Parts: sequence; C-alpha cells; structure tokens
Amino acid sequence: MGYQSRTIKQVLPEINDSIFLPAIQREFVWDTEQIVQLFDSVLREYPIGSFIFWNLNSDFAESQIKYYFVRNHIEDSIYPDEFDNVHHRNPKVPEYEQVPDSVSLVVDGQQRLSSFYIGLQGTYVEKQKYRQRKNPAAWTRKQLYLNLLSDPSNQSEDHLKLRYEFQFKQPNPAQSSDKYWFRVGDILEIDTLEKAMTRANEIGDELDEISDAQEHYILKNLTTLYNAIHARDIINYYEEGKQDNERILDIFVRANEGGTQLSKSEILLSIATSYWASDEDNPIDAKEEINSFVSSLNQAYIDEGYDFGSDFVLKSLLVAADLSAEYRIRSFTHDNLSLMKEIWGEGEILDAIESAVSLISDFGLTGRSLTSRNALIPIVYYFYANGNPNLTTDSELGVRVRPRILQWLCSALLNSNFNSRPDQIIEDARDAIKQADNREFPLERIQRQIRTRGKAVGFSPEIVEDLFDETDYNSTKIYLLLSVLYYPEPALDDSYEVDHIFPRSLLEKDKLIKDYGFAPSKAERYESLRDHVANLQLINENQSKGDQPFDEWISTRSDRYYERHHIPQEERLYELENFPEFIQTREELLRDQITETFS
Repeated sequence: MGYQSRTIKQVLPEINDSIFLPAIQREFVWDTEQIVQLFDSVLREYPIGSFIFWNLNSDFAESQIKYYFVRNHIEDSIYPDEFDNVHHRNPKVPEYEQVPDSVSLVVDGQQRLSSFYIGLQGTYVEKQKYRQRKNPAAWTRKQLYLNLLSDPSNQSEDHLKLRYEFQFKQPNPAQSSDKYWFRVGDILEIDTLEKAMTRANEIGDELDEISDAQEHYILKNLTTLYNAIHARDIINYYEEGKQDNERILDIFVRANEGGTQLSKSEILLSIATSYWASDEDNPIDAKEEINSFVSSLNQAYIDEGYDFGSDFVLKSLLVAADLSAEYRIRSFTHDNLSLMKEIWGEGEILDAIESAVSLISDFGLTGRSLTSRNALIPIVYYFYANGNPNLTTDSELGVRVRPRILQWLCSALLNSNFNSRPDQIIEDARDAIKQADNREFPLERIQRQIRTRGKAVGFSPEIVEDLFDETDYNSTKIYLLLSVLYYPEPALDDSYEVDHIFPRSLLEKDKLIKDYGFAPSKAERYESLRDHVANLQLINENQSKGDQPFDEWISTRSDRYYERHHIPQEERLYELENFPEFIQTREELLRDQITETFS
C-alpha cells in the first residue's frame, strides 16, 4: 500500500481507538531520557525513522490479539495496588471491547509512538531510590515539560546533548528567572501558528524583567514545538495490507533482527505468541500468559527482589522441551513451538520454576546475590525432570539434595561460570540430570563437564584465595561466599544478614585517630581491612555491640558462636591493637574450612 506521512497531532487521537499493537510486539521499555531525546530530535528536525502499520479489516481484524499503547507508564512491574490507572506492560484489548472494523497494528515504531503518546497526553511514574515499591509515597508521577527560556542554539553539556531543554517533572513545577516550564501536552490545544505566537507573547508579558533574548527564546521554542506537533509530517509509515500472519511475522523479524532494538528473547516471545494464538483448537496468548506468570512470581517474592523476566521463563521452557538453550530463531519451527505450547499447557514447568525460586528463597538468596538467573535454570530442570519432588528440610530427599544444589549455586555464581557460554553450561547440566538416578542432583558430573570447558569449579585453595581477594562487604558475591562457610547449613529465612565482627563504626579512620590515638597511616590500614571477608559473618539475631569494648563483648559469646563462625580462640586477637592479626588468623581458618569441606 506504500508510504504515507502524517503529523503527530493527526495520529494521536487514533491511538487506542483504531491504532493498536499486535501480539508480536514487545513491551514499552524506553526510559525518560530516551523520550526526551526523541522530542529533542523532532524539534531539531532530525530523522527519527519510519514506521510500519499493518492495516486489517472485518473478521481478520477482530480475530487478531491486540494490545493498548501505554498512556500512563510506571517503570516497575510491582507497584501499589491503589495505582489503578498506570501500566508497566501494554494491557491487552479485551475480546468484548468494541473496536472499529478497520484497525492498524504498529509492527515497527511502538517505542517512538508510545513516547509521543506519553509525552503529550500521559505521565511517567518513577520510583524514588531506596523506597519500598508497595509504598505509594515512593512514587512520583511526572509529565513532560519544555523550558521556554532555554537557548535552543546552545547544546547541553551533559550526555544527552540536548538543544531543547525537555524534562519530566511533577505537575505545576516552580518557575524561576531562567526556567519557564511549559507542559508539552498543552501544545495540542494551540491549533494555529498565530495562536502559538500569541501565547508566546502572553508568557513574555507574564514574566517580570526578562531580556529581549529571553523573549526570543520563548517565541522560538514554542513555535518550533507547534510546528513539530501540528505542521510537519513526522510520522512516515509504510502500510502493509495483506491479511497474512506469516508475512507480518517475517516483516517484524526482519525489521528488528538487523539492529539492537529487540533482544532475541523478545523476538522469540513474539514468534511464540503468533504461533500459539493461531491454533484454532486451543489458542494461547503466550505474551499475556508468560508475562502474567512472571508478574505473579516477582510479586510473590517482592522482598527478595528477584525481578525475573520473560526471557528466564522462555529459556526454562526451551530446556524443558529438550531444545537448544541458545536463542535461535531457526529453532522455533512449527513442531518445536507446538511442543513448547504443550509443555506450557501441562503446567509442570510452571510448578518447577516456582519450586526452584522457593528453594533459593529458603537458602536466603536475594536478587542481589543471585548474580546470574541462568544458574537457576538447571535447578528448574531438576524439578521438572523429576516430577517436582518435595525437598523440604525434614524430608529424606531434601536432606540429601538441598546441600548439593546450594553447593552448585555457590560454586557456579562465585566462579562466574555463566559469564561466558552460559547455554553450554545449562545443556551440560541438563544432560547430567537426565542421566542421574533416584532423583539425585548430579553435582560432581555437572562440575566435571564444566571443568572440561575451561571453567573454574569448586573451591580449591587457589580459587578461594582469588575469591577472598576480590570479594568484600560491598561485593554482590559476599552473601554467597559467606554462605559457603556455613555449608551444609544454609540460611533459611531473610533474617540472616552480613555483619562485621569487629564493628564497622569502630574501624573508621577518623575515629581511630581521634579516640585511640592511631597515626593516620595505621588508621588507614585498619580501615582498609574493615570490610575484608575475614571480618564478616552471617547472623540471624540482633547482636548489638554498641559502645562496649569489643574484647569484652566477644567474651560473652557461647562456644557455639565461636565454632559456627570460625572465630580464632586466642583472646589477645580480640584487642583492637591486634585487629590485623585477627584478620590474618581468621582468613586462614576460613580458607581451611572451605577447602576441606569441598575437597
């Protein structure tokens, strides 16, 4: 049907009325910086690329799975229940929803068109750092604004390199002598260039003591914004009119495969969605079902902060279907897709994923310490291949298998086994699990195969030495490394935390100089050892050291405490003066504990 061109103002009213998204499309994923850069590009008259619209009619249009564009976007999938008008994912158009007989589905251009929709008619809801996601006060609803007093001939010095100063801000932001924030969506109500010029003059009159240059900036910025939205044909799109799912899927893959716009997992989810939905006997919306499952999973473990994605579920499904763990488009044949759909419909793979996640939660692993979600997939396959066995701490099988799985995780994550060629590791583990007897977890066989691929496994003295050198209190691996010290007795709930044996506050450089008369160089050395592995432990009770001298406090600990945490028995090492020697002695104890346990 060829190429067409329209203005942003002409297209906006049709979004979510006659223009929707097809099932093959991914979610909206742009952040505010990308939206701002898009608007800046449009005002600078830079090309923003073409769009592909798939025009559908009558029954074929009705039969297609359709999704709404997000208008009020929230940047996380977990948010307060009372936020009922925001979306992290594109909501599905219900089957009962009345839509026109003729609709257009955007095959290429969703991120850009969604950005225009959010920037001109919607909001972007951001979470404040370090706040709980379920707390309404943690979120800020923002709209897009343009500073009309900014000089469009100057480029910003930050990484965005903007000429037009766009920002997402809370409604009704404060104005100043060099900041006049104009809500970008208000330009939609200004329907002629003359009205834009009049509004610019009105704004100039509202402001006190502005310069002639600033009056010019207001006029330039506002008229440029008007022309970009109302006058120029920004939306250049190709219309595809053939009612053919196979053809549109091929167009979609080719449009995205050559660039970096979509990950392979997103393309494969789109392919699965297209094929599963085309089954007349049992149509399944893969995108809807997998994303809903992921949302429920993350919600169930919100405190752990795992943040699983559809790619994790897709790879688990590939492994369960005995297909290559690597994302290969050629693997998604009709037969393979039918097999994956059958496995998904049976539900065992969902149970296996939930069991695996529940197990690592029992181990005390959080999203911060689970540095590779790929390491969890062999555990998912273990549950799937063995009929989802019960691995509770009071079951015979659980007593045997749980420590071996924990050792697998600790070794694989601490040795960064999944940093390269992760799919080979997953397939090696799958092959070993398939050959194992009596629902055992074949730890040795997996590690033996991984070693042949040049990977470090286990905890030899050399590996332990490297881990101690590269891991400290601030490392993402610290919880895992400490867990190894307590093997096979893992943490069983989230009350376990990383604790400094010699208190952190005691070993601050300034405190050591001021309160203990240390020379600066000596104080700096003590502070440098403060976060060393040998000064850390996992505790599950509040052990308040307070201002009590450390050598007095530690003398009140039980024999069980010393044994469990591998504390040196020489009392003189508990004196602050001997802290470096304490570190050296306990490090030797820890090295011996790990290497002897896993030799």
